Amino acid sequence: MDAQEHSTVREGLIAGLLGAAIVAAWYFVFDAAAGRPFHTPNALGKVFFRGEFGPGGREIVPGIVAGYTVLHLIMFALGGIALTFLAHLATRNLGLRMGIWMGLVVAFCLFSGLIFMLSTASGERIPLWSVVGGSLAAVAAMGWYLLRRHPRLAANAQLSDESTPHAPGAPRG
Repeated sequence: MDAQEHSTVREGLIAGLLGAAIVAAWYFVFDAAAGRPFHTPNALGKVFFRGEFGPGGREIVPGIVAGYTVLHLIMFALGGIALTFLAHLATRNLGLRMGIWMGLVVAFCLFSGLIFMLSTASGERIPLWSVVGGSLAAVAAMGWYLLRRHPRLAANAQLSDESTPHAPGAPRG
């Protein structure tokens, strides 16, 4: 693909919006299955906009859900741009791949810990496994999209016997 086709902002927005849509759909299905549609964005919105951590106040506030949805889209768009920037760095310098993977794993663990703390502090009003599951699905979709856009990264991610280092003169296989 041409360098022109790899706009960090454009690709990042697409990746971020793809992730945001998957998480929003995940929350909707998870909440609808539990018989409380829009519960997760409502609970997260109340925490972020009102600072409400207590277990009370389970009524759905449409303005809070809409506000959280906008925040959700903005944060995923920025996250998608950052992830795309990292993918472009790794495409140009394959030696950065391991550091980027380690950074992503650490960031996901920190995010999961933050969500655990929010879930505990809110009296489990924020469904921990819904948020973590949706985040994993979004990261997988965003990663799939970026690997499809950058075949060199995908090709170099596959290891074979031929690519493993061997001592000089050591038998292969």
